[in-house]
Amino acid sequence: MNRTILLLMAALLAASFIFPGPASAETPRYLHITEMTMEPEGSDATFTVNYELDIIARLYVLFMGSGSIEPAINDLFYDFDNIQVISIKENQAQVKVYGVGYQDDAISGVYFYDSHILGTTVDTFILFPDSANPERLYNVASTPNVFMPE
Repeated sequence: MNRTILLLMAALLAASFIFPGPASAETPRYLHITEMTMEPEGSDATFTVNYELDIIARLYVLFMGSGSIEPAINDLFYDFDNIQVISIKENQAQVKVYGVGYQDDAISGVYFYDSHILGTTVDTFILFPDSANPERLYNVASTPNVFMPE
């Protein structure tokens, strides 16, 4: 019993050095974004973020729950105005971004999505993942400029 408590305290102490308090624009070292998909939905978009955690972060999440990495997920989307983390799982998060797209009055039926800087470099960025030909971008630090018919 004492050994378990000692191990838990050591893990929490180590995590306090790894998980910084104040938010920054750069995703922490313990979180590596392997893949991100963007599914535009009218003026909104849903992002699915696949990530890997290092061993200490996995222990921290095991003890504290997956919600403990929500600030790091929010930091990834720091350049967006209105985001909502829908779910966080062991290696994946879903984020809804509201009001990211807009329609031009001169061209009806088309939504435009301006580029936004991401909080880190993403290994693989997939645009329109459910389409017949999803667009794949590699080593991406920002979302692309995109237009999409309604």
